[in-house]
Amino acid sequence: MFQKLASFVKRKTSQKYRFNLQYTNRKWDGLATLAELGRYSLIVGFARYFSANGHILDLGCGEGILQEKFSRSDYSHYTGVDFSDVAIENVNRKGRPDSTYLVGDLNKLVINGMFDVIIYNESLNYLSNPKDAVTTLFPNLTPGGVFIVSLVDKYGKEQTPLWEMLDSILEVQERNKVINLEGNSWTVQVYKMKG
Repeated sequence: MFQKLASFVKRKTSQKYRFNLQYTNRKWDGLATLAELGRYSLIVGFARYFSANGHILDLGCGEGILQEKFSRSDYSHYTGVDFSDVAIENVNRKGRPDSTYLVGDLNKLVINGMFDVIIYNESLNYLSNPKDAVTTLFPNLTPGGVFIVSLVDKYGKEQTPLWEMLDSILEVQERNKVINLEGNSWTVQVYKMKG
């Protein structure tokens, strides 16, 4: 009996359970509003600049809102990964061409294929070991490919430890900040492999 109760509590308090519940209750619908457009525009612009018509990997893709900001000619194939079953079910119902959406744990993601652009759009800060998660994907980045990382500036402050970690393993190419009318701000950085 105790094992069943412990299993139930663990499942109900897991991050995956919380995200599934939030997507079911439409908590994340606000991500599709005008207030979020600035950071999406930076991400899309960087992806276009560094790899027009490339293969994109969107990590923490949710319901595919970022892909909607790209023109179909901006990518050859779009792959999204999120650990929320509900989010992936919702985006797969849209039946987007040249797109693959998968359920996966970004903490220990093993994925086949090569990608010109790997995007962490407000997802890196949810990982238990972001450095390991990023370095695990090094073999999946094409020569000359880029990582694009967007992080919300919590309480008006940048997430400096995450940026310092990324700077230690990758070479920053560009950095921009966007602030919306509500006073929310995001920093978006582009990285290439060192060397």
